[in-house]
Amino acid sequence: MRARRLVMSSALLALLLTSCASLNTTQKNAIGGGILGAGAGALIGHQTGHAAGGAAIGGALGALTGTAVGYQQQQQEQRSASLQRQINQQQREIRKLKTQQQEQEQAKQSDDRY
Repeated sequence: MRARRLVMSSALLALLLTSCASLNTTQKNAIGGGILGAGAGALIGHQTGHAAGGAAIGGALGALTGTAVGYQQQQQEQRSASLQRQINQQQREIRKLKTQQQEQEQAKQSDDRY
């Protein structure tokens, strides 16, 4: 019976993880924290005879912690993406200025020939 429960739990966890592809970082971490917290709470609660209560409390605390960590990660990802967009824009401007400079130099050289 335990083996069957373990297989079913693993299959459910795999399904949850694969269905989270469209979620943002905060949401993914909230779910992951909730799952880990519920598992840890159930294990701790089992020792005291209150596995369900431990799982509920652990899941809630895990979800809150996961949300907080995920939010911070998401903010960092957004800052990094913004900086990368600025770098890309500046690189395009530099290439454009270099091209203009080369064209001006070529025009000046052709004017000097005549």
